[in-house]
Amino acid sequence: LSGVRHYKSESEVNSVSPGDCKDKCFERLIRSVFVKQFVFKIAAVEKELKSIAVEAMDQLLQSCHSSPSLPQFSENHLKMVQKLLESNLPKMEQLATDSFVTFSNIEESSPSYHRQYDFFISKFSQMCHATYGEDSRKIRSAGLKGLRGVVWKSVTDDLHPNIWEKQHMDKIVPSILFNLQEPGKNPLWSFPDLVDDATESTTPKTLSDRCLRELMGKASFGSLRAVMEPVLKHMDLHAHWKPPPVFAIHVFKAIIYSIQSQNSYFVIQELINHLDSMSTADAVIRIGIATVLSNIVSIAGTSIGPLLLSIFNSLLKHLRTSVDFERSEKCKDSEAERMYQEALINAMGDFANALPDYQKVEMMMFTVGNIPNLEEKRVKQGDEFLQHVLVKTLLKVATKYRTAYLATVFTDSFLHTLIQLALVNDPQVRLGTQQIFHTLLDRHDNLSHLSHLAYVLDVSDVQLTVEKCSRADQMFMRKHIHDMTHMLYRAVILVVDDANMQQHMDAIQCTMSLLCIETLIELFRLAFALQSLAVDPTMAFSDAKRIVLHNLVAKYMNLAAQLMANPSLCQHVQQVVACRARGPAGLNLLVDEEDQDQGKATGGDTAEEVERFELDEIEEIEGMLFDRNDVAECLKAAGKDVSRLSLPFTVTSSKSAQEGEADQADGRASPTLPMAGIDDVSVDLSVDWTPPQSARQSRRNTVIFLETNGTGLPLTVAALRQYANSPPDVAEEERKEKEHTEQVLSALRNRAFEDQADESCARHEAGDLSRTVSRLLARNAEPLRSGTEVEMPF
Repeated sequence: LSGVRHYKSESEVNSVSPGDCKDKCFERLIRSVFVKQFVFKIAAVEKELKSIAVEAMDQLLQSCHSSPSLPQFSENHLKMVQKLLESNLPKMEQLATDSFVTFSNIEESSPSYHRQYDFFISKFSQMCHATYGEDSRKIRSAGLKGLRGVVWKSVTDDLHPNIWEKQHMDKIVPSILFNLQEPGKNPLWSFPDLVDDATESTTPKTLSDRCLRELMGKASFGSLRAVMEPVLKHMDLHAHWKPPPVFAIHVFKAIIYSIQSQNSYFVIQELINHLDSMSTADAVIRIGIATVLSNIVSIAGTSIGPLLLSIFNSLLKHLRTSVDFERSEKCKDSEAERMYQEALINAMGDFANALPDYQKVEMMMFTVGNIPNLEEKRVKQGDEFLQHVLVKTLLKVATKYRTAYLATVFTDSFLHTLIQLALVNDPQVRLGTQQIFHTLLDRHDNLSHLSHLAYVLDVSDVQLTVEKCSRADQMFMRKHIHDMTHMLYRAVILVVDDANMQQHMDAIQCTMSLLCIETLIELFRLAFALQSLAVDPTMAFSDAKRIVLHNLVAKYMNLAAQLMANPSLCQHVQQVVACRARGPAGLNLLVDEEDQDQGKATGGDTAEEVERFELDEIEEIEGMLFDRNDVAECLKAAGKDVSRLSLPFTVTSSKSAQEGEADQADGRASPTLPMAGIDDVSVDLSVDWTPPQSARQSRRNTVIFLETNGTGLPLTVAALRQYANSPPDVAEEERKEKEHTEQVLSALRNRAFEDQADESCARHEAGDLSRTVSRLLARNAEPLRSGTEVEMPF
């Protein structure tokens, strides 16, 4: 098909060269120039002949695709394509590529075991990197089409040569990614294949995206590693991890959407392993990898399955390593490390968002288990910072969880750890823990209204959603409300008088309000304890903190009174709030903060009209504090049991000790029932409360109490089950054992020996197994004997 035409005689050449040339050298030069001109003219004609010949072979190949001689013909066809590709002429390369694509679309009935595609993979990959000449984009497009043809032809039959080998993937994958990173008209990487223009659909960028998706779609699980390794290597060499890693995010999204869904976790695991290998790299690179993880981890969330804790543990390990590295002297950019930690936390949060609820609970438990040194009084500075980071992680995961039953998420160990975190020295950890309580307690989306709840005359204006508490949640609160109220009391004491004091107090008030709304338990004893704390002169509180604490109690009392729909209690709260208007400016809840600031700026005009008092005089003036007796009367009139409302609120180290003190103060010896008192107050209500806009307008107040019979055991099955599952009280067990010993000794000392012997014989006779069996056999034999004696009729 090629070559230079040979002339029959030298006269033909001399006929086109000057005859008067006498210089032989000049004659040879002129002759060579004319020979080249003839070659070019003939080559132009031969190109047309080549196109015709290739088209003829393609049609012949398609027409005889079912012929038994197709493999032999295919070999000759591939040799022709190889010759055209070796010409290094752009038009011939495009012609050869089109012919190869036609061949790749033909299904062969019998495989060719000796066929190799090594040359075509190398040549098409070389064409994908063409960056010179006017036709470079066309050459790269032809190279991508050729690679697609190789993939189509190779994966249709397992007996064909394996293109998933490392030496082939190291050429194919970088060639695809090189064209995918080409800047186009649309700067966004999200939708390069959704184009309306027909010419745009054949650009190297669009073809490379399709080629990548087809390659990953045809890859089996065993072939994924061979594809992922060159992808990760390409990202490293071309610095595609640097934030924002837009290109890397697009590539990995295309990969994870193209592969089989059950194999998605493998991509996540490979990224985490690559993050392990880059642990000593710059923070910007690790930030990019973590950002890619955050963007794709939710896609593979449900397919991870048993590797859930393994992947989550790997992310936590990287988080701990980053925290330790930031605290060391080797860290040169602390801000970048914090950005890396935030990226990891976001990745874990996005990961949790795609998981079912039970796996979210597992992730929260696993995170809590990694929080260090909560039992120690003195915490290292590095561990304290790690606590702060892990609490942020726990909060991120908790925001993705939707609580159904409190006992499901607040297990004993989890709740115990949260209570410990709420009382650590770090204010940010304490605040984050309160926010975790908020997001887990809030089941009706009331958090946005309660996070900074002001004093409102009508709670219905806040649009709160309140539903009747389930029996399971009531039993849960009976068991744990003691620990939670004492945690809130101690958390108030730990609040530091600084710029963030109001934020911490609002968080504590929000937790109390959510407990009131979600579990319908009124924390009146806690409220009175906080009021006593605010006026306690022994506490080194500033006036600002005492005012904020008084306001916290007033806002909570107002919310609880209106949720109970108790008019007398609401009136008492309004009277106290109205009286406090004569106190310091911050104590007046009837005006907004803006009005208070304006009052301070304008001067003391109001002070001339109203006689004001100082904060130290709040106990001396009548009606300035909430009266325990008045509140008790209001609750008693509504049918509430207020017998324990007058008991002092004391913080003890153990729950059993607190219950023992309550029983002694109550003046009765009750059986040991750990669930017997809600909030240690016995002021509990089940309010079916509905906002005014709802169709339901009923309010029902009922007293929930634990009924017992004469034996001291509960009557209901749920209460009996709770009683059976409750841990034994050591003090009560010792008391019972002592009573039993005294009874035995008294019987031995006071009763006659003959009476004790007769009683023992009777007891043993009643429990004799052999006599019992004999008696049962005799009883069963009587009906059998009577049945055999039935008279037969004649």
